[in-house]
Amino acid sequence: MNVTERTLTVSRAQAGLPKLCNSGQSYLITNRDQPTAVLLPIADYEALIETLDLLANPKAMRAIQAARSGRLPYKDLDLADENFGL
Repeated sequence: MNVTERTLTVSRAQAGLPKLCNSGQSYLITNRDQPTAVLLPIADYEALIETLDLLANPKAMRAIQAARSGRLPYKDLDLADENFGL
């Protein structure tokens, strides 16, 4: 489901913040009909950060591209390692 399908105003989000935080859902928060913030479950946020880390790592991107093209066998990445075990 797209986060924009769950849109709340700032005041409505404030009033229901504990419930929203425990819902496990993502929400778009608006102020005067303009998007101002996104409320994400922590697991979604962490996955997003991991993805950004991978995309920012040239060595990891080369390994992914090589694996996709068949020039390199598949290898599990070590997400605990700064260089992803490459």
